Amino acid sequence: MKGLTQYASLAQEAAAAVERRQAQYPALIASGRILADQAAQEIRVWQAIAADWHWVVSLERQEVPPATPEEKLAALEESLRRSDHALNKAFHASDERLRWAWSNKVSMIAIAEDFGDAAKPFLEAWNRFYAIADMLKWARRDLGLEAGRLPIAHFVEQHRSWLSAQRRAA
Repeated sequence: MKGLTQYASLAQEAAAAVERRQAQYPALIASGRILADQAAQEIRVWQAIAADWHWVVSLERQEVPPATPEEKLAALEESLRRSDHALNKAFHASDERLRWAWSNKVSMIAIAEDFGDAAKPFLEAWNRFYAIADMLKWARRDLGLEAGRLPIAHFVEQHRSWLSAQRRAA
């Protein structure tokens, strides 16, 4: 059964966030830049976030250690801060013409086509930033922090109902 596949990029970014942490944190722990408990907590919370988005896209639940909505919100806020820093760094490291194009609101498609591989670091940072921003928006909805905005689970359940109706009609 397929879920809300339009959110596949968010599910992919959440899974990639787990993989990055699992790959990078052992060296950061060894160098003393992060405590082992902090690393384990971040990985646990991001596993829960990734499992949530896997469910949204596939309608399949994954067994992972739980995280509270507040922990998820805090992790996403911190990740948005980090990704904003990475986006700014990638922007300033980019070719002057690419910076001009972005500053003058040239579309991302045109930037990708016009600059090719030279734009890849910037485009990856941009995609990561906006995927995390979208996940944060949905986390805020889940906590009722976006007045009048329904949580993602509402739309997943609507989709499941629609799928059931389609199967009954077939």
